[in-house]
Amino acid sequence: MLGRLVKIGFVLLCVAGIESSPASPDPWRVTGPEECAECHRVEYRIWEETPHSLTYESMPDSEDGVAIGEKMDLDDVVEAELCQTCHLTLQSEGEDEPADVIAGVSCDSCHGASVDWNKPHGKENKTSEEEIELWAAAEAAGLIRPGNVYAFARNCLGCHLVPQEALVNTGGHAAGSKFNLVTWSQGKIRHNTFYTVDNNEASAERKRMMAVMGVAAELEIGLKAIAGIEDKDGKYAQALLKRLQKARSTLGNMAAKTGVAQVQAIYAEVEDMNMTLPMDNAIVTAAVTAIATSAMALSEKGADLGELDALIESWGEYLGEPQQ
Repeated sequence: MLGRLVKIGFVLLCVAGIESSPASPDPWRVTGPEECAECHRVEYRIWEETPHSLTYESMPDSEDGVAIGEKMDLDDVVEAELCQTCHLTLQSEGEDEPADVIAGVSCDSCHGASVDWNKPHGKENKTSEEEIELWAAAEAAGLIRPGNVYAFARNCLGCHLVPQEALVNTGGHAAGSKFNLVTWSQGKIRHNTFYTVDNNEASAERKRMMAVMGVAAELEIGLKAIAGIEDKDGKYAQALLKRLQKARSTLGNMAAKTGVAQVQAIYAEVEDMNMTLPMDNAIVTAAVTAIATSAMALSEKGADLGELDALIESWGEYLGEPQQ
C-alpha cells in the first residue's frame, strides 16, 4: 500500500501546476555529501572528481559564469539563487535559518534532500520484508532511487533543460545542455559502484529504459517550461521548440520500433500536438499528466525494449571516461 501511495504522490508532484522551474533541495533538509560518504565511500571519491562536484569551484570564475553574472546584474553568482538552484548545494540548521553553500551538484541534488531518509535507508541487517518497507518509506520521504528511472530522468532534466527564460534571453546562458540520459549517465559522472564494485556500465535492459524515460522526461519538463514562455520569439522559446520537436521525433522512432503500450501512449500525447506559441495550457496540462502516468507505469513494470538497441548505439560514445 505504501509503495502505491509513493507512486500516486510522484505522479501528482509531476503534474501539479503548469509552471516549471528547477528546485534545489530545501537547505534544512540537506545532510550533505560527507554524511553520505560514511557508507558510500567509493561513490563519494568518484563524485569529487566529476563536473557535478567541481562546479562549486569552476562556475564562479568561468568565462561564462562571469559574463552571465554581469548580464543578469548579479554581484556574486555563488550567492545568487538563480545560479544556486542548479549549480550548488545549500544547507541550513533550520527552515528559518540562513543557508550556506556546502558543495556543487551533490548527493542531495540528484537523489533528493535526505534528512528524512538518510539514516533509515542505511539500516544494517535488514530482513527482506524490512528492506522493502524501508525503501518504500525512504521514497515516500523524497529519495530518488536510480531504479525509479523516470523520477531519476525527470530530476536530471529539471536542470539540464534550463527552464529559466530570462537566464537564457538576458543572461546569455545556453538554452539547455545537449543532455542524453544514457550517454551522460554512463560517462564521467558514473558511480555505479555500490552494487557492482567495478563501476560497470548499466545493463542493456536498463539503458533501453533510460533511453525512453529520458525522452519522456524531456517532453514533460519541456512542455511545462514552454507553457510559461513570455517572449515567444526569444532565444529560449525557439531553442525549446526545436528541442521538443526533436524529442517528439525520437520518441516517434521508438514507438515505431516497439509495440510497448506505454511508449505508444506517451507518443500519442504529442504526435499531433501543434508545437507553436502560444500553447494552450489546458492541452499541455493534459499531455504532461498523461506522459507522467504512462512513463511511471513503464518505469515500474518494465518491458521488452530490445528493439531500441540500434537507436541507442547510434547515439555514440559516453560523455567522458568513467572512473574505475
